Amino acid sequence: MSKLIDKIKNIPVIKKLNSYEVTPVIYWSVLVMILPLLFSLFSIGTIWRVSLLFILANSFISYHVGKLIKKRNLKHYWLLLMPGCFCLIVLIKYANYNFLFGLIYLILEIFGVMDNQIYA
Repeated sequence: MSKLIDKIKNIPVIKKLNSYEVTPVIYWSVLVMILPLLFSLFSIGTIWRVSLLFILANSFISYHVGKLIKKRNLKHYWLLLMPGCFCLIVLIKYANYNFLFGLIYLILEIFGVMDNQIYA
């Protein structure tokens, strides 16, 4: 498995992409777009999709993306990428009430950026 990962990392396009500071934020945002489609492809029910993916996994990812933005000193407009990608996938495939999760992810990203400085 590590040989496969090394081969992927040595592809010139991937190597060039990994040289940018913003690349992890983009990778996590693309993952947030792909996971709901995979859940639908495997016919995982709505309750499991919302609870496991939209509440647990994407919430963890959004907090992590907020911490990445702070750690790499990126501009704050990168906070809009992951919720924007999620809202795009909701617009294409899912019910309108799922747009609320985009707002929740934005708030969790802001908490990640604040990183234990909520009261300071």
